[in-house]
Amino acid sequence: MKKIMFLVVSLSSGILFAQPTTIKPEDVQMAKQLKEKYKGKDLAVVSLRSKDEISFALATSKQLKAPVLAYQQASHNLMSVKDNHRFSDAIFYNDQSQILELKGKALRGKPVYISSDYRNYEQDGIFCSDAKLCVFSFPFEKKGEKIELTFEKRYYDVKYLTSVYFHDQFPIEEKTISFSVPSWLTIELKEMNFTGYDVVKSVIDDPKKDAKIYSFTAKNLRAMKNEEDAPNPAFNYPHVLVLCKAYRSKDNSEHKLFESVKDLYGWYSSLVKEVKNDNTLLKPVVDRLTASQKTDLEKVEAIFYWVQDNIRYIAFEQGIMGFKPETAQNVFKNKFGDCKGMANLTKEMLKTAGYDARLTWIGTRDIPYDYSIPSLGVDNHMICTVILDGKKYFLDGTEDYIAINDYAHRIQSKQVLIEDGDNYILDRIPEFTADRNKGDVTITMSVEGDVIKGHFKNVVNGEEKVSVQGGLASIRSDDKQDALKKYFSRKSSNIQLSNVTTSDLEDRQRPLEVNYDFQLQNHVTAISDKEIYVLLDKDKEYSEWDIDTAERVNDYQISHKVYVSSKTIFTVPAGYKVEYMPDPVEKKYPDFNFSLKYELIRNTIVYTKKITLDNAIIKKSDFNNWNSCIKELRKSYKDPVQLSKTK
Repeated sequence: MKKIMFLVVSLSSGILFAQPTTIKPEDVQMAKQLKEKYKGKDLAVVSLRSKDEISFALATSKQLKAPVLAYQQASHNLMSVKDNHRFSDAIFYNDQSQILELKGKALRGKPVYISSDYRNYEQDGIFCSDAKLCVFSFPFEKKGEKIELTFEKRYYDVKYLTSVYFHDQFPIEEKTISFSVPSWLTIELKEMNFTGYDVVKSVIDDPKKDAKIYSFTAKNLRAMKNEEDAPNPAFNYPHVLVLCKAYRSKDNSEHKLFESVKDLYGWYSSLVKEVKNDNTLLKPVVDRLTASQKTDLEKVEAIFYWVQDNIRYIAFEQGIMGFKPETAQNVFKNKFGDCKGMANLTKEMLKTAGYDARLTWIGTRDIPYDYSIPSLGVDNHMICTVILDGKKYFLDGTEDYIAINDYAHRIQSKQVLIEDGDNYILDRIPEFTADRNKGDVTITMSVEGDVIKGHFKNVVNGEEKVSVQGGLASIRSDDKQDALKKYFSRKSSNIQLSNVTTSDLEDRQRPLEVNYDFQLQNHVTAISDKEIYVLLDKDKEYSEWDIDTAERVNDYQISHKVYVSSKTIFTVPAGYKVEYMPDPVEKKYPDFNFSLKYELIRNTIVYTKKITLDNAIIKKSDFNNWNSCIKELRKSYKDPVQLSKTK
């Protein structure tokens, strides 16, 4: 995916509230106890009690297109657990919601200023997002100081209220999420990831409001930690999915919202019907792309690859455009689009060529739900499906260099919702094993003085291949050989490359073959003219991939499954014999395996290495096993072959 740079535009305001000038001794003691309980070197604030109270209302204004609104009233009773610091946090909203008020209060004391900053995102006049942030901050002077923070958020359309979480960016002693559900609203509150947490649920009647109050209370919640390469919080953290299915209007008539995937698809389909595609500009390009292709599959490939190569992906969400595709002709003219626009362009170009192409909704691996849950939170991506000779090909134009009938890990195994007129089709993207991404390496090497000289060959497949293609494309250089050397040397001063060649970098279907000659320094140590030590591992994969088990809270997620297969053939110098070779390493676990082995075959040492990661997530429960593997790996990499001169 291409990186996107953001320009932040903001408006600031402030709110006054009272801050206490004296702190009770028992509050100071409580702050010390909370600091010890939740630990964390950056811990500054704990919420003693938090509430999210959700209520619903029928729309009364004719200006509001959606029939049902939702209101979220949130409060945090915050206690400082350190002196002199500034608390800051953020509230997300968009064009379908609004922060109505943000305020804080204390029982007594001097006024204090809350700074708030309402931000939009733009990029070069092209990117426009309806995602907004209300960033706010205020100071705490003393440990044990307590401030109550409250805000209200309005959802102009209840379908955009998809989930409510218990955790926050700070620890919470007690959190209650309650829903006041009126009798005219049919709703399902789906409990997610409650196992392992002490969540108490209650349901009571509220006769005055003709409603039921559903409450969920959890205690002793540690801060939700933002960590790099962590799975989406939806996989692990407890939350409530809000599924509003139907409502009864004031005239007692019944109306569906999202009762099933059929209703979800119906809404998506209604937006697609509003898109007025015009293929006038597209047809000459489609004709040119398909003219020289012999088979239908080749014609589909040509169109798919053209979209990848010529349309720049830019994430775009503006109001309803977060779900409604841009017209194909606009994406074509602009030469950029989001996933929906690129999918729509791909579909229209394929239809122009005479093929059965359809828009397809999908939730990537970043989302743990499927279409058994009728919610806008189920998917976050759109692709195109073409049906050719009864076979479905799933085309994701946002993935550079991906071949047809090949799929990035982020969408593998995920359920898809394919348009089919007034109906829909549910299907699933295939999932591949790790060997789809195999890198098959062969290295020959020998010693010349204090330098290792050799030849490197790698036949790369799948996402490893796509990664190499993208990496080479990102290196700007007038000299192709210089660009290749930069990329494959990884900017190491220990290796010099020459005669670097690759197979066709534009060929998506075949594996990518990389060849180069190399000279490797600092891998040969001569103790005397009779004894030398040689390090045979050139690449040392994963040698620095230790995971911090003390600080890490979440599982560790990598981009795709891994399969490294490497054979190094080292020619023993004439007049020398092998005195020592490192012991083999054999580490096998359900999700990852490491195997290193040395063999003496006549006058050569054959060093084989195999590393597989069969799951793209290293679970927290496996961290110790993983670190043990990395430790053994690193030890072996540093262990040289010992050669001695024969008499």
